[in-house]
Amino acid sequence: MLVRGEPVVRGILEATLEELASVGYGALRIEDVAARAGVNKTTIYRRWPTKQELVAAALRSVTAERIVPPNTGSLRGDLLETGRHMAEVMGSAQGQALRRILIAEERNPEFTDIAQQLRESMDALPLPVIEAAKARGEFAPGFDCVLIFKTLAGALQHRLFMERQEIDEGFLVQLVDLLLAGAMAPDRRR
Repeated sequence: MLVRGEPVVRGILEATLEELASVGYGALRIEDVAARAGVNKTTIYRRWPTKQELVAAALRSVTAERIVPPNTGSLRGDLLETGRHMAEVMGSAQGQALRRILIAEERNPEFTDIAQQLRESMDALPLPVIEAAKARGEFAPGFDCVLIFKTLAGALQHRLFMERQEIDEGFLVQLVDLLLAGAMAPDRRR
């Protein structure tokens, strides 16, 4: 008996990620994803009519769709929670595979569109945190609020992938405090 619903969707998306990591975007075939997921290819095509839509959904399933913006009541607390989550995702096997795929496929125009969609959905994630921090008066006037999240992500990527070091709580606290020194309104700084 064929199982329907969410378990099937999860299985297809996981199979897509595995196949993508194995063969890359250009060589990925829906037939191979279907075989890996144990479903008919028509099951995939009904939900995702194109390879591009399937891959985009699979990549979102390990990034934007899994992230819930924190709401700790302070920008510092939200940045620490965001940093912990980023470190967890980046350090995971799926996060590392995603990184490799983004690098390997950067010249493929069809995949570039997927990467752009993914980037746009990721850029929208900190907006609730930013709005809450603005409402609390935590940002300095005129500060580019998205920059703090991009810098946090960049520093974490550098630590993991260039330095090949773990992201421990001490490092994360120092990084967040460094970022806040330039971002927070003067009356909010410690």
